[in-house]
Amino acid sequence: MRILHRVSVADAAAHLVTVETTVSSETPLPEPLELFFAVWTPGSYLVREYARHVEGFACDTHPVKKTRKNEWSVDHHGAKEITVRYHVYCGELTVRTNHVDASHAFLNGAATFACVRDELEEPIVVELDVPESFKVSTALEKLPDHPRRYRAKNYDVLVDSPIEAGHHREASVIAGGKKHTYAIWPERGASDANVQRLLDATKTIVETEAALFGGDLPHDGYNFILHLSPRARGGLEHMASSSLIAPETSFDTRDAFLDLCSLVAHEYFHLWNVKRMRPAGLMPYRYEEENYTRLLWWFEGATSYFDWRVLRLARLCTIEEYLEHLATELLYLDATPGRLVHPLESASFDAWIKLYRPDENSLNSTVSYYRKGEIVNAIFDLEIRARSGGKSSLDAVLLHLWKTHGARGIAIPEDGMQRLFEEAVGHALGDLFDQLVRSARDVDFGASLAHAGLAIERNAKNDSTASFGMRTRGESGRLYVASVMRGCAAQRAGLDAGDEIIAVGGRRVDASNLDSVLFNKHQGDKVQVLVGRDGRVLTLECTLDGPRLDKIKIVPKKDATESQLAFRKSWLGD
Repeated sequence: MRILHRVSVADAAAHLVTVETTVSSETPLPEPLELFFAVWTPGSYLVREYARHVEGFACDTHPVKKTRKNEWSVDHHGAKEITVRYHVYCGELTVRTNHVDASHAFLNGAATFACVRDELEEPIVVELDVPESFKVSTALEKLPDHPRRYRAKNYDVLVDSPIEAGHHREASVIAGGKKHTYAIWPERGASDANVQRLLDATKTIVETEAALFGGDLPHDGYNFILHLSPRARGGLEHMASSSLIAPETSFDTRDAFLDLCSLVAHEYFHLWNVKRMRPAGLMPYRYEEENYTRLLWWFEGATSYFDWRVLRLARLCTIEEYLEHLATELLYLDATPGRLVHPLESASFDAWIKLYRPDENSLNSTVSYYRKGEIVNAIFDLEIRARSGGKSSLDAVLLHLWKTHGARGIAIPEDGMQRLFEEAVGHALGDLFDQLVRSARDVDFGASLAHAGLAIERNAKNDSTASFGMRTRGESGRLYVASVMRGCAAQRAGLDAGDEIIAVGGRRVDASNLDSVLFNKHQGDKVQVLVGRDGRVLTLECTLDGPRLDKIKIVPKKDATESQLAFRKSWLGD
């Protein structure tokens, strides 16, 4: 069977592309021929219903019937070739959706191309009918017989190879002996000097990460598709490329540039961890349903741990900057009551209904396997180093997983991670898995940091002496409750997400002065809170909590021993 997708920009202003899919064979095609759209894309664990953006699915020569939310059936009475045509709306600029305008077309395979049922292993050709002035960046194989024709070995590869076609800037660097190319959109989004900074940092990141996995790179060339836009920040990993989106201000300050570098490091680390070292729950991919795994605390959490640690190992950030980053993640964890409700492996399993579908109660009911996963994997690293007397580390676990599973294409068993950790380090780790992964108990990061002669300092922001226990947002000069922490003063008083806070203790408030009205207030004090809700004005009495310790620093202990200093040096370098 031969499958060819011809893609053209139907109306850039309307964000529409047209896809003509021709399916042919030397023998009659299956009757009826069924074509479907994926409902999600690997690496982004949410059913996104890509078929909702499909319009006008039709065939000129045979009747077409829609049979399911994402499937069409063509009755062709023994034909050996049919062509269907459909439009796809491409108006959302993220790393897992499509975006088309006059300057470019960014296409993700799962969101763009119909798949022939039961033919996922067939090769697929994509032909791009785009302006001659457009450059094309994709990991798909370029075919020599046509200037805009590309080949995917199968549907997995098609989904795994996003396409950037348009007016973008290309810049390359050789790292680890392989070519790494950026496609940066918009074309003038970054200056020459900033592009060079990014290339230099990328080379260091690539070679530092490769060393963690034994030195070799598992690809022949790699593409970074980088969109500079204030609309979002994130990335999506692929086998030989990644899609990144970050603000243009990513080059303006050191903090912003380190954040961009951490994003590059994160998605490139996925080259090994989740793309080749895959959990059994994601092997093979099932594109029309949720794919469940309890191991995202490792595949995303460990990747989050290593992305900033790689920046430190590569000397792109200082030890102080690295510890400041860890403190920020710890602060998030402390301010998330859901950490005491939802075990980390359960949060991984529930990604489809929790992490990617947040609401006002999410902070109470769940925890991010990215952010808690980062802290947990830092604890694993520190504790393994301590228990082994410095002879082992999480790096050893990483390399063991690569050699025993990733490099051999063997899925990591859903119930096998503790065993694999213990094989790698030669020590029992059941207590750590029980505490950190399988339960919703608090984690004692301070005890693990003490091995490295470090301590955690907690203080109240702005020297506050009382708190409500809620998160707020400002909108058009007004102050609204975004979420209420379970068991805290705001919840006890009856405040709800969506309430407008008009006054506290007789003083008018807005987004700029809520903290000031609590000045000289203390735990147990009562204040009247005037709120607007559903067109009514209510007065609620709130008994305040003590101050929230929302300033965290990780600092060197003045009395650190020589062995603790040596431990820290082994972990973070000089």
